[in-house]
Amino acid sequence: MAHIVWLADAPADPVHLGGKGAGLARLTSAGLPVPDGFVVTTTAFEAVVDADARRALHELATSGTQASIAALEEVSRHLRSEVLDRSDGHAVLDAVTDAYRQLGQDAPVAVRSSASGEDAADHSFAGEHDSYLWVRGADAVARAVRDCWASLYTARAVEYRQHEGGLPEGAMAVVVQRMVDARSAGVFMTLNPSNGDRSKVVIESVWGLGEPLVRGQVNPDRFVVDKVTGQILQRDITVKATRAVRAPDGGIATVDVDDGRREAPSLTDDEIAVLVGCGRRIERAEGVPQDGEFALTDEPAPDNLRVLQTRPETAWSRARRPSVTGGRTAMQQILHTIATPDAALRGPDDAA
Repeated sequence: MAHIVWLADAPADPVHLGGKGAGLARLTSAGLPVPDGFVVTTTAFEAVVDADARRALHELATSGTQASIAALEEVSRHLRSEVLDRSDGHAVLDAVTDAYRQLGQDAPVAVRSSASGEDAADHSFAGEHDSYLWVRGADAVARAVRDCWASLYTARAVEYRQHEGGLPEGAMAVVVQRMVDARSAGVFMTLNPSNGDRSKVVIESVWGLGEPLVRGQVNPDRFVVDKVTGQILQRDITVKATRAVRAPDGGIATVDVDDGRREAPSLTDDEIAVLVGCGRRIERAEGVPQDGEFALTDEPAPDNLRVLQTRPETAWSRARRPSVTGGRTAMQQILHTIATPDAALRGPDDAA
């Protein structure tokens, strides 16, 4: 497998593309509106961190990490530093920067971790690995890729693998995609996360980018829709005083919502219908309920939809587990899983 594969050409191979990359490859192959991008495959990671190094890192990750959270964090820092040191200036990064330049000069991109074994129906690496938004410039993208590689050993990821019976680390792929400057964004679930009802689709949305759903900065609009008839059964429209937008420096800024839109729904009925149809289509193709992330541009529906990610729903198939990140409700777990974790809002230079 090559170090770089484009989503438009990639096989849906989770071993080399990781769970997120393989899911996006399937969506792209099915003709769904996925932003352009490429995957830095697991073979690139394995070229940087060879088998002997991975074995040594695994031994350290599995020795004494449950003694305390402080000990876990210290081991994680050491493991991540080792990966960053090995990847600094590595020749593999030349292929990454060459591919990035094909997306456009200084194109803003999302750089997202995609570990082998994540986004599966039986395990949910919910925000355990890092991702980065609005990254621009070849050097910044290369650094963000390195940080994603290192996030295979975040304290969250190490703790989760230990809790699940000592899962192997596997290897890390990284997805690099054009950012969508969203008018509205949110998540859809092809079941009701409150009770597991598979006859419903639940959509939550906000103005601007979708990060406030995870960070608790706004209460999203919520729509419950009959999956068969498409009838909107419930509308909960909130006051949305702020929205997340692209900042002039390429980061993310929070700005006020215009008075006329604060109490207006962030989705039209036509957009809800398109999202329900999209969710049904993905669920049929995948064979299991899905939760997904979407963004909408300023174009008219249905041309304004961009599907950013989908994965098997796990909140109703897996018991809630303890975590160093704290307890979450079913809805919070889904949102945390498919949207960007807090680390994604840091600039590449701020990452560990």
